[in-house]
Amino acid sequence: MLNVSSLTYSYPGETKPALSDVSLHAGPGECLCITGRSGCGKTTLLLAIKGLLPEGVMTGDIQIKTTNFEAELFRNEIGFVFQNADSQILCSTVAEEVAFGPENLCIPPDEINTRINSSLRNVGLAGFGSRNVERLSSGQKHRLAIASVLSMNPKILLLDEPTSQLDAEGKSELVQTLKDLKGQGYTLLIVEHQLEPFKDLVDRYVLMANGRLIETSNAMPAAFAGSQRIDPEYPAERNRLHAGTPMVSINGLCLSYPGVGEILKDIDLAIFKGERVHIFGRNGSGKSSLLAAIAGAVKPDAGTIQVANTKITGKTNMFGRVGYMLQNPQRQLFENTVFEEVAFSLKRLRLPTPEIKRCVNEALEICEADLLIDKLPLTLSFGEQHRVALASVLAPKPDVLLLDEPFSGLDFNQRRRLLMILSNLMEKCATTIVIASHDSLPDQSWPDCVIKIENGAVASS
Repeated sequence: MLNVSSLTYSYPGETKPALSDVSLHAGPGECLCITGRSGCGKTTLLLAIKGLLPEGVMTGDIQIKTTNFEAELFRNEIGFVFQNADSQILCSTVAEEVAFGPENLCIPPDEINTRINSSLRNVGLAGFGSRNVERLSSGQKHRLAIASVLSMNPKILLLDEPTSQLDAEGKSELVQTLKDLKGQGYTLLIVEHQLEPFKDLVDRYVLMANGRLIETSNAMPAAFAGSQRIDPEYPAERNRLHAGTPMVSINGLCLSYPGVGEILKDIDLAIFKGERVHIFGRNGSGKSSLLAAIAGAVKPDAGTIQVANTKITGKTNMFGRVGYMLQNPQRQLFENTVFEEVAFSLKRLRLPTPEIKRCVNEALEICEADLLIDKLPLTLSFGEQHRVALASVLAPKPDVLLLDEPFSGLDFNQRRRLLMILSNLMEKCATTIVIASHDSLPDQSWPDCVIKIENGAVASS
């Protein structure tokens, strides 16, 4: 069904190929898992198959054939689920988003309704049809993106890190959905760092490095086997640093969104200077909303929040003292170069030019992004964008650092290195660090405190 032969591709203006002599094939009902370190060319390969790459220099051949369709026509029946779900969500409600593709194919209304219900049920979003997409969690948006692709009834399904924003239950539901699709004859190509959830689904593993295919095997690559198991549960509290006045103090916090209802319910928390805190919970539990409230990005219905003895209100200016990284880095990247991106907050703080350059270079080096300094941020891979976004919030050396799902797009080793980077920052600057994620951390000894959120409330220990 799919044949890629000696594919080589270079992005416009680049001399180093992003793909070099890549060849692979996949038949009906076969599942391939393409893996490798961040930036190795996995996403570029999927974009090439779908025909979405910009006009760079390409050689080689991609053939997509069935007995019923010509190649170019059949290319329209390739479903692509992007790593960043926001980039492919266009409509305001869940049902409208799932219906968008079939409507453009002039599918009859009754059939569209059937596809909406079936697709949403397959991804665990049954009953969400009228929900505003802006009120979905990142994990829920990823499920919606998958549902919108499934509603098109594709024959080949390309998924770029589909589990990156899903909790353990969501991953299990997704794998079952993909098993059902595979059983129906769908060809699946999955780009992933986390291979364990797919071990009973994948027929062949394709390992890439530096734009090249270096290994194809029926067994999970040795570098990944047994090294990525992440226990979703671990002790609720460790050795806390109860030293003086809390750096972050939250009392009676309640928050709701129109059309969604209550998100946070009577939250009481104290986080102390220099603590490393992990806020842990399922998709939609309220983790991101809690971080946004601490950062002053959303206004609570009730309760108080104090950061560094300063009450957070709609008029509070904590710029430079609180660093806040969103789970979708594209929402906070807007400059023309990585240097300008990281320098933006430093310029607003009116630091002298030599100090700005020093802080930018230091932050980029800490985040292993110094080689990207002259790149356009929005052309980087999702993992590279995360490192740049992190550098931009690290550069001012904030008192409190809030990181929302910072591991998306990073491979397992890079996740561990990120925790080491954050540990060094805490030791050097006594920074209070709060990470929100749906998985436990790759190093479970890292946090001083784990706060579990369930249905908008702090779970009891």
